Amino acid sequence: CHSVLFLDKCTLFVYHIVIKKEDFAMKFIKFLVFAMLFALMLSMIGCDISALLGDFDDSEDIGEGGNEITGGNTGEENTDNGGNTGTDPGHVCDYKLDSKTDASCSAEGVEVYKCSCGEMQTKTLEKTAHTEEIIPAVDPTDTELGKTEGKKCSVCGVVLVKPEYIFVGDYVTAEKYDGDYAYNSLAKLSKGEKLTKLYNSIDIIADEFHKSNVSATEENSYIIGKVNFGELGLTEDEAIAVWSAYRMDRPLYYWISNNVLYSDRELNIVCDTDYADADVRATLNAKIYAGVKTYVEEAYSDSKYNTALAFHDLIILAIDYAYEADGVTPEDDVWAHNVIGVFEKGAGVCESYAKTFQLLLNYCDVENVFVTGWANEAHAWNLVQLDDGKWYWCDLTWDDTPDFAWGISYQYFCVTDSENVGWTDGPFKMTASAFTSSHIPNGRVDTGTGYSYELPARATSKFSGAEIMLRDTFNVGSLTYAIAGYDSVQLVAVNANGNIDIPATVTYKGVSFSVIAVGKMENGRFTVGSIASYKVGAYTEQYTVGAVNIPDSVIFIWDDAFNMDALESITVSDGNTEYASLEGVLFSKDLSVLIKYPTAKSEKSYTLPTETVKIAAGAFATLYSNTNDKLKLEEIYLVAAEIEAGVRNYGYGYESARYFESDPWDKITAVLSGTATIYPSSAAA
Repeated sequence: CHSVLFLDKCTLFVYHIVIKKEDFAMKFIKFLVFAMLFALMLSMIGCDISALLGDFDDSEDIGEGGNEITGGNTGEENTDNGGNTGTDPGHVCDYKLDSKTDASCSAEGVEVYKCSCGEMQTKTLEKTAHTEEIIPAVDPTDTELGKTEGKKCSVCGVVLVKPEYIFVGDYVTAEKYDGDYAYNSLAKLSKGEKLTKLYNSIDIIADEFHKSNVSATEENSYIIGKVNFGELGLTEDEAIAVWSAYRMDRPLYYWISNNVLYSDRELNIVCDTDYADADVRATLNAKIYAGVKTYVEEAYSDSKYNTALAFHDLIILAIDYAYEADGVTPEDDVWAHNVIGVFEKGAGVCESYAKTFQLLLNYCDVENVFVTGWANEAHAWNLVQLDDGKWYWCDLTWDDTPDFAWGISYQYFCVTDSENVGWTDGPFKMTASAFTSSHIPNGRVDTGTGYSYELPARATSKFSGAEIMLRDTFNVGSLTYAIAGYDSVQLVAVNANGNIDIPATVTYKGVSFSVIAVGKMENGRFTVGSIASYKVGAYTEQYTVGAVNIPDSVIFIWDDAFNMDALESITVSDGNTEYASLEGVLFSKDLSVLIKYPTAKSEKSYTLPTETVKIAAGAFATLYSNTNDKLKLEEIYLVAAEIEAGVRNYGYGYESARYFESDPWDKITAVLSGTATIYPSSAAA
């Protein structure tokens, strides 16, 4: 008898034949017949013989070590990557390497595999390691800066270890702090030659006095020298204009009095009484030189933008705005209006910020202009010429925001006339408006005490000419960071599953940055919201983060940053000055504010610490607050007699919050499971 059995189309074929004793020739003929019938049947049902019996082709398969990656459905229809469909239900894709782009140290590679049916798959190749090349150290000279040894990749050119600048001890040379914008402006006037001669005469007197150990005396009305403007053919008003211009160019000479004494022919250069004593000036000068050394050696960069950014942040961190005893009236003492406010007092008004910024930029040969004008009141700020040769506004005083984020804003850093200067986004954003809508510089005045030079034309578009700029983003592993200030970054996104151990520092383009903040970034602005990215667009599947550890370096966390649906625990390093964790829950350092109860925490009941008197708006929020998502938590016990819930940070911190969520207790109750109860009810009233 003869029997043929096919199972699962062509996957199993059993052929059984029983034959009587016959001679060898007859057996051989029958074997050939059945072999031909077998081949014919296979071709009729479309089975790939090589797939059934094994592929003996020696071409390369996908994967390393001879491993094969197969794909395609075994159903009735197959679809390739180009959208083509086939109707061969028995086809099993057999992928072969079709093309390959090698990985490099600057870009990932890719291998493309293709089946004979047209179906394709790709495999990403990780970046290769950088090839280190030493950047030789350079010894400093009397006129040139030195550099420490660095490293770069000889293939892609990326700096791996950035060289640091080495300065020689030249901080006491007064001329290195000089500006010349006012001088050059005088030279352009009709009497420019005479005006600049008078300017130079004042400069000789001031330089000698600054370097001397001579005290100014009351008997001499604190006059340190005289210049004769009459013999130059200049008027009193013209002479006073030169004196004003000189003071605007020389931020180092803090001791020059605001009062001017003159006759019909002579102008007197007067020392302020606070600085008349030579020993006092020597002490203050030493503090200035030491301070400049610290600032410059820490912050100097071959990028004018980054040098300006560093000085902007360092000055703001060094001082507070100076008020009189009433805490409202700006300080009137002379120190608050010059560089002594920064280098000795730790406080100052707008002139102190602007003159110190001017002095440091002068030392680093970054062109800048001291600007006076009106911004709600008489005010001073700066113009800076950046790497592209164009001029940009800077107002350090208005960027000193002690109640906002980490104390520094960048509303007014290197902006154009019309550029909107909002730094953050959302309903809480700081007012975004053109710089010149709030800052009105003085117009040109050629004579008298109101002397004011014409300012250079500003850039008409946003600056973009530095290698590292504010709000630039970069990835380190699965975490995304944004430049948040000088040598600091904010963690803005998590792009993979897994627990997060936030590092204290990260490196980008050879520069080490401190991780100081955590919060979402959207459209180039910092805002509220979860840092966990979504796998498939907004409000779908979030990356799974089960635990977060916060290091000492983090000093600010934006609202809802840890609103993660799988989060079970938050821990904080003991050395952190702003935050603490207790049983996996995030608090302010003193436990007075409960900031985040992890969404996936398993407990059914939770009792707040005795110290807790505020509950942040997002503390018990689930990922989708308007859906049926619930915490595992059923009961919350309040201990403090009075607790304020729904406190919104929005950048200003919970202690000085300006915003409060409506119906906060209802919102908390809505996401609780089970009995959904808060005890005691009196505290929730």
